[in-house]
Amino acid sequence: MSTKVSDGIYAVGGNRVAMVFSSAKNLPAHSLTKIKKSNGDSDICNWGDDNLYPLNFDKKFRNSGTAIGGHEVLYTSHFGTGFSLYKETAEGETNDYVAVPFSQYPEIYQFFRKVKIDLFYKAIIKDYEKWGISFVEYLLTPNSDKVISIKRHDASWCRFQVPNESTGMIENIIVNSDWESRDKNLDVIIPCFDQMFSVEEIKEEVKKRKITRFVICHMDTLSIQKVYPLVGWHSSFRNGWMDVVLAIPELKKYMFENQLNWQFLAYIADDYFAHIYQDAWKDMSNEEKEAKRVDLVNKIDDKISGNKGAGTSIISPFFRDKNTGELIKGIQVEAIKKDNTNGDFLLDASAGNSEILFPMGVDPCLLGAGIPGGKNLSGSGSDKREAYTILCSRLPAKHAVTLEIFLTIRDWNGWPQELIGKFPNVQLTTLDKNPTGQSNVVM
Repeated sequence: MSTKVSDGIYAVGGNRVAMVFSSAKNLPAHSLTKIKKSNGDSDICNWGDDNLYPLNFDKKFRNSGTAIGGHEVLYTSHFGTGFSLYKETAEGETNDYVAVPFSQYPEIYQFFRKVKIDLFYKAIIKDYEKWGISFVEYLLTPNSDKVISIKRHDASWCRFQVPNESTGMIENIIVNSDWESRDKNLDVIIPCFDQMFSVEEIKEEVKKRKITRFVICHMDTLSIQKVYPLVGWHSSFRNGWMDVVLAIPELKKYMFENQLNWQFLAYIADDYFAHIYQDAWKDMSNEEKEAKRVDLVNKIDDKISGNKGAGTSIISPFFRDKNTGELIKGIQVEAIKKDNTNGDFLLDASAGNSEILFPMGVDPCLLGAGIPGGKNLSGSGSDKREAYTILCSRLPAKHAVTLEIFLTIRDWNGWPQELIGKFPNVQLTTLDKNPTGQSNVVM
């Protein structure tokens, strides 16, 4: 049973964001759980404890090459070769899809060119793969009969407004590019609808409220979260593995900057100067003697360092100690042995990078890496091919979310119902089957 707000007004919709609409026919509606306002005097539902989850997450994300690479694999495989138009046809007991050129439907073609459909979808998919949610604004004609444009709002800039106190439903989103030092004068408030709303339900509410734009939040199904989704692969950012991975380069950098980096060690007998300068050495002041020592060191360094010093020799006198008769080398230069096998913490970094990729469902071999301890550290060609095939086999569940955007526009504008959208992908194969090593596949 639905929640009755007033005569003819019922609360309906999905399991998170909902609107109210008037039911002229007084048809029954699904029951709906309300969201409790728990932010005190705040007018938004916080994303994270301090409402800065996207900002705090991105500070770590942008410094992790593994996370950036893994995310790129996710959104590029999801996007495939771009949005394409298909017709569903039934042949016998199976359904098949036939690609349809945009040029067959001038209205659709002009719409796609206006919104730059591939660039739009690329941005939407990047948001969805990173945050588990994307915010799409639909712009209507003045009489709300047609969707004339769509726009992506950066997910990290969007927040849900607190639920309506009387209905317990979230009715708007607020867009602001700087939540860290929010200026409410820059807030953009837009009506929003849950993705589970039907086009008919949204149309009825749009006409009742006389609005010409609204946002639909396309997202993964929530479990224990009330408002914002919790992305599975963010686990490495919460459990500490990302901190481990980011700490290792910083530690290594500090070690390299502060370690001794000398190539040679020169021994100079102080008697060398007495032998060279004879009685004049005794008459020199301490400052003069130090200047002679520095001058000699500079000459030796110039002699043996750099490319010019390759293959050169240093001639140094030998003499005997007057008291002991021991043979003394005036100058002795020795090369310093270095241990270049220091791999401290590299296994930890490798394990941490794998912990970042595994929740993504991205096999490390797709990024040129291997599983720690494995025999092949970069993956063979067949490993990469099978890993990519497995990754693509998971895409239909994600396509169900992002392709709903096209279906909403299709149903709103009255485009042919047999048209559907797809993101064809590249299926890697062997050269004996295809000289190019790849073929297209429709998921």
